[in-house]
Amino acid sequence: MNISQLKYFLALVRFSSFSKAADYANISQSSMSKQIKSLESELGATLFRREHSKVFLTKAGDAFFVYAKQTLESHEEMLLSLKEQMNDEIQTVKIGSIPVVSAYNLNNAIAEFVSLHPKGTIVIDLMESTQYSVSKALREGHVDIALLRTEYIQDHDDYDRILCLKDEFVMVCREDNNLSAKKSVSLEDIARYPLAILDASSSIHSIILNSFKSGNIPFKVRFMTTRHEVLMKILQKDFCVSLIPERLVNPRLFPCLKTVPLSEPIISEVALMKNKNRKLSRITMIFWEYMKNIMPFDTLQEDYNQNSGQTADRSP
Repeated sequence: MNISQLKYFLALVRFSSFSKAADYANISQSSMSKQIKSLESELGATLFRREHSKVFLTKAGDAFFVYAKQTLESHEEMLLSLKEQMNDEIQTVKIGSIPVVSAYNLNNAIAEFVSLHPKGTIVIDLMESTQYSVSKALREGHVDIALLRTEYIQDHDDYDRILCLKDEFVMVCREDNNLSAKKSVSLEDIARYPLAILDASSSIHSIILNSFKSGNIPFKVRFMTTRHEVLMKILQKDFCVSLIPERLVNPRLFPCLKTVPLSEPIISEVALMKNKNRKLSRITMIFWEYMKNIMPFDTLQEDYNQNSGQTADRSP
């Protein structure tokens, strides 16, 4: 019996499906099946009964579940304790984030946290990537805490979360575009122009496309990119328009662009998340509580706006 087998067992309990449990554990279904059979053979007990494509715990499986869960929790506590003993002066916080760290002023929040803990060495291991990659890293334990858009998070009950902000989408276009003079625009107005948007690696892409499709509004995409800064530069040069969270638009850097509110708002929530089922280091939990106390990001964003020349109301 090994720790991996216990993890596979608990995954199978959770999903009641070999295919779903294998996907979650990031192994093949056949490997999952072999590991469970090996575990049952070692214990001399049948842990699951199979009914069609689903599996359910037997009486023996119910009894084993308690011990498996306790063993894994003790194992994680032991690893954390050893890590802290061996690295008494080095404390690491692993953070994953969608690519908004600078735009949402998260870097200032991290710098403030480090300044509040002068003793020892704090390592902030920050991974900035796509929604899919960051959520996968959080699920698999490669990061301890993640900043994500909540619309595309599965298994919400598995995570603790701190709501950081609500992102409201705006239309962005050049100031010489006719739409820039409007007080608000509809998706039908926007669809008359070619779109420049973030590509499919961003959850923003899905939010935009789903908004047009749910309204049965035909649209044409002219340009896609992975970075919102590149998107802003394209909008400066081209007569296309875009939809993007307002906080990602910096008028100081792109003065010839105008933002216009939507007549029917599109809102995206951004939250800091951690897995309820994982034990986190002492310094990571201190960081979590620190972030909880300074949320929402609105105060941080106001400071950033003042420093960068942005204003709260950017509609023409």
